[in-house]
Amino acid sequence: MKCKHYMMSAPTYVIDTAPLSEALSIMVRKHMQDLMVVNDRTEFVGTITSFMFSKMLLPPGPQLPDDAEVESAADVDNRLIPHLHRKVADFAVTHPVVDPEAPLSDALRLLAEGYIRLPVVGADRKLVGSLSSLTILRRFRF
Repeated sequence: MKCKHYMMSAPTYVIDTAPLSEALSIMVRKHMQDLMVVNDRTEFVGTITSFMFSKMLLPPGPQLPDDAEVESAADVDNRLIPHLHRKVADFAVTHPVVDPEAPLSDALRLLAEGYIRLPVVGADRKLVGSLSSLTILRRFRF
């Protein structure tokens, strides 16, 4: 079997020039741990993950146990707010991709390494689909 037989052909993505707030909105609305980033020609650029946002929300420097008691929700929000207007491209990181014609085992090896979702990218670097363990498992009837 090839990746194209299992991929989701209309993956969710965000354009690299969009503000980070748009990416965050998509991820929260669709309950996504990662989001693919493309340019205006739908060429794959990279991904952003919820782990990136978790790092942004962390307090600076070491924190004492009592500090958690005095921190407010506004304090946490204020660590993220300055980044929301920045372009998604500033945060996108490289990510392995699979070719639609590649054997499914290639994708399974990458997924077994811990990747949440794999972009399926054609020879022209255009995003044509995505694969995840759940995408593959959805073919089974439980």
